[in-house]
Amino acid sequence: MEATDRLFISIDTCSNIDEVKKQFPDLDFLTYFYSIIGYYRIPTSRIVEHVFMSKDEYFDIVDGKITPNRNQVLQLANAVRLDIKKTNFLLSLSNQNILDPKNTRDSLIIFSIKNHYSLEQVNYILSNCHLQNIK
Repeated sequence: MEATDRLFISIDTCSNIDEVKKQFPDLDFLTYFYSIIGYYRIPTSRIVEHVFMSKDEYFDIVDGKITPNRNQVLQLANAVRLDIKKTNFLLSLSNQNILDPKNTRDSLIIFSIKNHYSLEQVNYILSNCHLQNIK
């Protein structure tokens, strides 16, 4: 747990993602995601019921069989209730673009994360603004 504590503190205190990556050069998407679900003791059933993907698709991602796309990463981040920094770090580790507040869709997603909205609520907001849902 000590390494996980150091990682989470680094993410929260560093000004950019690259600083954290220098401190943890071997860290990848799956290791980070497993650290989150292990540290917070999040059961798989809770994650699966809060994402818009099948159990098979979820397990293919967490088993490393497929690389998640940006929407899938956002779904996983939402399911485990990550904050903005940790969500962006997860996106970065999966080689996806981080959330950009200058982008309308991303700014609404950021707003939703800050307000702890469910994925259904996020998609409702996005739909009302005629933007692509997280699916």
